[in-house]
Amino acid sequence: MREFGKILDQMEQASQEGESVSVADVQAHLGSHAFASTLLLLGVLSLSPIGDIPGAPTVFSLFFVLVAGQLLLGRDAFWLPGFLRRRSMKAARLRKAIGVARPVARFLAQIIRPRLTWLTRGPYERAIGGLCVLLALTLPFLEFVPFGATVPSSALTLFALALVARDGLLAALALSASGFGLYLIASVLL
Repeated sequence: MREFGKILDQMEQASQEGESVSVADVQAHLGSHAFASTLLLLGVLSLSPIGDIPGAPTVFSLFFVLVAGQLLLGRDAFWLPGFLRRRSMKAARLRKAIGVARPVARFLAQIIRPRLTWLTRGPYERAIGGLCVLLALTLPFLEFVPFGATVPSSALTLFALALVARDGLLAALALSASGFGLYLIASVLL
């Protein structure tokens, strides 16, 4: 998954330009990778223990809809509200996080690679954005079901990985996983 390594390189480059790095700085360096990498970051965070904090699934849902909605609409540039673009962190902290992510990227490169790339481009990419919006809209309703948000969060993360790596096979697997997950959720809630 060389693409993920490139994204980490771009983020590291953004962290070299000063003592702190803003969301806008990282976004500028990511360019065309901004949609997929932001979805991936949100997916990983929603699957982490942070996603189990009461209220977190609803907050993640809003961010997923903001990002995936723009992907669905076919936007070329990634828009974020100014207050989010101005958020910053210490550059050293970002470099440390990138150092932790590199071994994970190397491991994923052995499994995930570009294949059936046409399933991750053009109208299919927009369809993935639409599916991500639908999955994200389930998160607030599943907040009170123990581990209920894990199923859509997992599918969202798989879709993001598929977009980052341009792995159409992974996108198809994510579609299957999301369909099965939504079936399980519907059977529990109904």
